[in-house]
Amino acid sequence: MPEPSNSSQLENNDYATQPVQKSDTVNGFKIAMINGSLAFSVPGLITGIEVGNAIGFQDSLIAFLIGGLFLAILGAITGIVGRQNRLTSCMTLKFVFGRNGADIISALFVLALLGWYGINLDLFSASLSELSWQLFSYTPDIIALEIVIGMVITFTTIFGFRMIEKISNWLVPVFIILLLYLLFQSLMTIDWQNIAPGVAASMSLSEAIAIVVGSFIVSVVLMPDFTRFARTNKDAVTASVLPFLGISSFVYIVSAIAGLAAASNDVLAVMLTLGLGSAALFLLIASSWITNVVNLYSAALGTNAIVNKWQEKTIIIAMGVIGTIVASMNLLDRFTDFLFGLSVVFTPVAAIYIIDFFVIRAKKLYSISDLDQTARFSFAALSAWLLGIAMAISVNSNYFTITTFEVVDALLIAALAYMVLIKAEEVFKASKV
Repeated sequence: MPEPSNSSQLENNDYATQPVQKSDTVNGFKIAMINGSLAFSVPGLITGIEVGNAIGFQDSLIAFLIGGLFLAILGAITGIVGRQNRLTSCMTLKFVFGRNGADIISALFVLALLGWYGINLDLFSASLSELSWQLFSYTPDIIALEIVIGMVITFTTIFGFRMIEKISNWLVPVFIILLLYLLFQSLMTIDWQNIAPGVAASMSLSEAIAIVVGSFIVSVVLMPDFTRFARTNKDAVTASVLPFLGISSFVYIVSAIAGLAAASNDVLAVMLTLGLGSAALFLLIASSWITNVVNLYSAALGTNAIVNKWQEKTIIIAMGVIGTIVASMNLLDRFTDFLFGLSVVFTPVAAIYIIDFFVIRAKKLYSISDLDQTARFSFAALSAWLLGIAMAISVNSNYFTITTFEVVDALLIAALAYMVLIKAEEVFKASKV
């Protein structure tokens, strides 16, 4: 792996386009806390509440655990790819999808992350305004709130990975204590006899699992952005299993029970009904802040991989402005559709670059010095990605399925198609020699 040519310069841009130096690595627990903190965001709580109310506690528990296990396994593998190569996900994709082909995927990642940013900022501002009225009888202007909060998040993001890591490690234990209190209040309130049997499901178990996967699939595919800082492969696995199977499942289960106990889909109403009060204010502010810092950080890395002539600070500010504008687009009205769309589009991406690194390249490291010799577009990777998306849509439309689960079928078809197409390319090239 080539060493960075200018250490001080790379520290300023957080290794956006070069491998992380070994001296700057950290343990897996610290990285796990970054993704773990995302589960406590308002959209994370809403996911648990909406799935729980849609399919009932028993089926939602199955969906949370199966979805979490799928994310944990996939994230562990993508995390190892990041740890081995020490490159961002968007730089890794250039070797797999082609220098320009990867820009298509990276652009979609940036759009998805800005979508998340907008949803978080919109929810945060609206909830904070309502909570301010409940607690202090004062309602601040939502647009002004979004602008001010967006500026604070943008300024914070400029400090990069180290700041995110330190804040996340401090906040996650506090979030867990608050959720344990919410769980205690829910268990004291809930009437299991009225909600356990025969809930009329408004979504299928397969769709619920896809929504759970969609809630974190962008983080899973972008795991190299964080595990490139991991010291060992074991640290990369810890960085995935702990947040995706452990922390996020815990948050979803607690929020589902809380939603059923409060008989509401409104996250703020649930927290206030169950007695969180001013603690709800802290949870909303802290979780939304750190979540959007991570979203903006990854969006900036993705943009840097596409347009690497701009300074990282300039990119972060531009992404912060765009994200604040996205907040006004009411993506929350189609929140579960948004999550399902993420799972359909990005699960095949993870499958393809996992197969490329572990099977096609047999774990041979990607080298920045080889990037100029990489093709502009990879027909095999782009075609396999589209086939994976088509497979997920086919399952959801009840046309054809292998396992009945959209995300699993998308992953299997994308991986198989990529291996077949790469082999076909090799045979074709050999026949022309």
